[in-house]
Amino acid sequence: MAGGLTRRQLLAASGAAALLGCTARSAPPVDPGVSPFEPAPRPLSADFRRGMNFAHLHRRGYGYGSARAEVQLRRLAQLGVTDIALNPFAYTRSLSSPSIEWGGDDSMTDDDIREQCRQAAALGMRVMMKPHLWSWSYVAGQGNSDIDLDPAGWRQWFEAYTAYAVHFAALAAECGCESVCVGLEYTIATRENAGAWARVAEACRKVFPGALVYGANWYEEWERFTDWDAFDSVGVDAYFPLTGTTVDDLVASWKAPLDRLEALKRPVLFTEAGFQAVVGAASHPWESHDHERADPAEQARAYEALLRACTERPWFRGVYWWKWFTDLPGENDPFVPAGQPAEQVLQAWFAGRG
Repeated sequence: MAGGLTRRQLLAASGAAALLGCTARSAPPVDPGVSPFEPAPRPLSADFRRGMNFAHLHRRGYGYGSARAEVQLRRLAQLGVTDIALNPFAYTRSLSSPSIEWGGDDSMTDDDIREQCRQAAALGMRVMMKPHLWSWSYVAGQGNSDIDLDPAGWRQWFEAYTAYAVHFAALAAECGCESVCVGLEYTIATRENAGAWARVAEACRKVFPGALVYGANWYEEWERFTDWDAFDSVGVDAYFPLTGTTVDDLVASWKAPLDRLEALKRPVLFTEAGFQAVVGAASHPWESHDHERADPAEQARAYEALLRACTERPWFRGVYWWKWFTDLPGENDPFVPAGQPAEQVLQAWFAGRG
């Protein structure tokens, strides 16, 4: 998640994992009363974004452009993933600082990103360039949504951020990327600076000929965003809370947010969506669940419910799941579906096989 904490993956699986064709790891069954399910994919168009946020490991030989990354990219292609989002990083000193710095990470140079784009192109994958921002202030549980400045600070921040976004938009153009996500989840910046994201988009269009999107926070930002006319689609980091335990329950709980999104009368792309393989993943997908019990079956049900519910809407253009690392187990993050029942759900929907 944008600005999220590194989370520990709980390497366990419930009894339902075996029912979905996965090897269950050692853990007591969770929710034994919930019936197993079979993925029920519907046909998806070639233009549908079968996406994954491809997360960089900040270590030479393990991150973007590495041989290890190519191995994982091939695995994603076998699952039917056709689109990846690359997440270069800039850094800010604090939530009250207008400074933004980038280019100092020796583990992720522009040349590494160029090579990662070449690897994706060789597999026929489309690439979204999706710059992120990080601060040590985020370690306390805050993130992009909490950056709060005075008017002069916002002017300085947007000037610095625009330079950052334009740099990676130009790199995206050079690398033949299909789209650029110019920003994500800057809730206070959006609320207090109407028109500012349209100006960022205008600057990016001068150097990038492809599609532009902004990834708005699921909680209020996407509804308050005044600049959608400057973008090719509505982008949402879709960590909406779901209710219920069965797939049918979870599908039903998508109706309210999807009806609200439909009212925008625009194409919608989930620039992020994801669920952790733990108890409570569906009801609080945005929270850290490091100390919760493992429940990969809940993760799988939530994946299936999102795909069933959202693909019924003709304006829904696809999803970039959060997330998969350039090498596994990566940061042992419970969002990663690799080796879990959710991976089988992805394969059924994206590749047409279980």
